[in-house]
Amino acid sequence: MVGLMQKGKAPQGSIAPLLIPRDSLFKLDVDDDIWQDIGLGDDSGGLLPPWLADEKVHSGIRSLLELRQCEEEERHLMQERQALIQWFTEEWGHIQKTIGGAGEG
Repeated sequence: MVGLMQKGKAPQGSIAPLLIPRDSLFKLDVDDDIWQDIGLGDDSGGLLPPWLADEKVHSGIRSLLELRQCEEEERHLMQERQALIQWFTEEWGHIQKTIGGAGEG
């Protein structure tokens, strides 16, 4: 990309990505600059996208993720509830059968 920019063949307003040292390629952190995709097809005239620059959007994204995690946890709890009900029903049936059999002997 840097070469294209030096030759004037890169799209106007392009931003060259920062180089990633080979030895740290698999040690990337969520806060590393590689995740900042500024300048990739950005037609906003140099303005940062809201998901990157607006704290209200950040908060909204985090809230949506938390909501989705809660919904997923609720689904898991409902599955566990159903499994527990089924197990208890089977156990109760065994107990009733055992009590009934003990009274006959």
